[in-house]
Amino acid sequence: MLVQSLKRYNQINLRNFFKLKNNSKIYIYPNFNGIGLSLFIFFCFLISVFYESNSGLLLSIIIFFIFFISILISHQNITNLKISSFNEFYLEANKNKNLTFIIENLSKEKKLNININYQKKNLGNFNFLKKISYFKLNYNKKLRGIYPLDILSLDSIYPFGIIKTKINYKLDCDIIVYPKSIKPNQELLNEFNIDKYIEADDFDGIDEFKNGNSFSKIAWKKSTIEKKYIKIFKDKQKIQKLILDLDRYNELDFELLLSYSTYIIQHFYKNKINLTLKHQGKTFLLDKNEKSLNQIYKYLAYAKN
Repeated sequence: MLVQSLKRYNQINLRNFFKLKNNSKIYIYPNFNGIGLSLFIFFCFLISVFYESNSGLLLSIIIFFIFFISILISHQNITNLKISSFNEFYLEANKNKNLTFIIENLSKEKKLNININYQKKNLGNFNFLKKISYFKLNYNKKLRGIYPLDILSLDSIYPFGIIKTKINYKLDCDIIVYPKSIKPNQELLNEFNIDKYIEADDFDGIDEFKNGNSFSKIAWKKSTIEKKYIKIFKDKQKIQKLILDLDRYNELDFELLLSYSTYIIQHFYKNKINLTLKHQGKTFLLDKNEKSLNQIYKYLAYAKN
């Protein structure tokens, strides 16, 4: 294994050996096994000095050489990795969600036996054999708000299990935690026509047939040979131009109102119906675009009464 490792890293450019990526510091230190082995080296060296034993000196040199190779390989194994993600993640309060991160291997060398940690919890041990890989972080926050992402750390004890290397990544992204969705009271459900939806094909009556009307909408039971009638349907988009004004519901607890609002907003977005949200002079339009939904989520995350 030692011979193979030497062949693999024979072409390393030592001038760039300590050149770090993304201004992130790499920490290199012996683990528990490494400390034990270093004491053994020291013991072998003492024997070689006091007893003039060439075998002890040779053994200490060989083991020290393994230490050096471990540092070299461990450093190379954890460098040239880049972690990236979305600038913002959106998730509901008190609800688990997997956040996806991209890890890019900027070198041709494979990265092996690397642990990814977050808040002192291990997310798993990974081998990065491809240029681009993914890993997930399960995230949960009980309270709404905008939270920065804590430091992600990568560490490895590859290849001989005696030297540990570690690098920390501080990602510039925010976690947008919007209020937990709670089904509103019946008064709000009725006000926003939730649970008794007016669909686009709801029948609204009949009218006299005119040139250009669709023959599929002809009301045959009402029509005669001389005169034809067509069915008229309500357009839910025209009927449902509603405004959710948070300032109108002062009798409700504000946090509960925000949770009701999340439910209403999700309902309208799912059914592709426009809705206007108002609060303290600010206006947000919800439409079919996910960007409009995220804009409202972000406001609800930090809104104050």
